Amino acid sequence: MGWRAFWSEIVIVVLGVVIALAANEAVQEWTWRNKVKDAEVRLQGDIAWAFLWAAEKYASQPCVDAQLAALARKVLESAETMEPVPVQTSNGPQKVVRFPNRPYRFPTWDALIADGTANHFSPTRQAFLGRLSNSMAGSYGVEIQTRGLLGKLLLLRDPISLDPVVRAELLTRIGEVRSITSFEALNAQQRMRLIADNDSAPAEEIVEEFLNASGERKAGAEFSGMAAYCKAGGYPVADWRDYRKITVNTGLVPGMEVR
Repeated sequence: MGWRAFWSEIVIVVLGVVIALAANEAVQEWTWRNKVKDAEVRLQGDIAWAFLWAAEKYASQPCVDAQLAALARKVLESAETMEPVPVQTSNGPQKVVRFPNRPYRFPTWDALIADGTANHFSPTRQAFLGRLSNSMAGSYGVEIQTRGLLGKLLLLRDPISLDPVVRAELLTRIGEVRSITSFEALNAQQRMRLIADNDSAPAEEIVEEFLNASGERKAGAEFSGMAAYCKAGGYPVADWRDYRKITVNTGLVPGMEVR
């Protein structure tokens, strides 16, 4: 064949391999781009719920704190026997304090990490979604802790004897819940700011509809019952829009630029 024909064959083979690799890479890039686009659509639901639950948590914190303060006063003012506290049975298990009860899940992002799609988001978007996922996981842990503490406060529904030790224990439990809910309200406010600063917050009318201050809609998974309950009981509520007053949340480590 000669050297010229030989090198021509080599060049053709090399070019064929390069073209095939480039085509394969282009197909993979197109596939991942479509997966990211589809994932963004699915993520919007999780992000919206994260914002709505945070708005509910922040707005209802003064109401929850007022209920806990009233319990503490009752413990302090009761004589040797506890005057039983009325038990609430609506919208879930028995409780002596009405508080938001949400799952704080962020499942879509977890699934995207598992299948590798998360790595194909922009660094800025990854930083935002990672922080939001961690924030939700932290709130889930606190929610479990809060439920446990409030479950122990069901003791107040019974006419128990109040010696100094029991009284101090009850006040300690109440104080712990008050502290936890106060910190969680701050976390909720920061979470709303994080979402809004990344242009992912739901419209204001959607938030208002979910908070359901008028109580026109049945409380549950789709709509909150906290604002209506607090209003009926004369308890204070906060304005969920307060998140706009705190510092802009860039999601970046100081001094680090993410492109």
